[in-house]
Amino acid sequence: MNKVIIYSLVVLYMTGCSSSGHQTAADAHAAAPANAKQLSGSEINSTVIGRKHSSVTSTGYPFTETLNPDGTAVIQISSDPEQAGHWVIMEDVICVTYQKYGKECNKVLTDGVAIWFVDSVNNKTNNKFKVK
Repeated sequence: MNKVIIYSLVVLYMTGCSSSGHQTAADAHAAAPANAKQLSGSEINSTVIGRKHSSVTSTGYPFTETLNPDGTAVIQISSDPEQAGHWVIMEDVICVTYQKYGKECNKVLTDGVAIWFVDSVNNKTNNKFKVK
């Protein structure tokens, strides 16, 4: 009987851990709120560039990304090695490219607390970032 109870508790714990990871991933890819403001190119530069951002991938892996003032970018997903890339702002869109992950072009929105990178073509949220 004790083994059944212990097994049940372990299963419940594991279910809670996995579902919270999926919820975090869902939150990180949810649409920006209606009060979020789209940033101009100069606002993207002053708000996003030179800071470390953190989020989770759509599969729940934590990552950090830094877009450096010199146009270089660094991303580290979970315990994987860092990947180097580059970024460019064109009008009100920022495009970030990594050899391993490809190119992503986004509008940037903020509500003053978080920053959303929203695909410039299909308007889907690629990531919601917390600024470190």
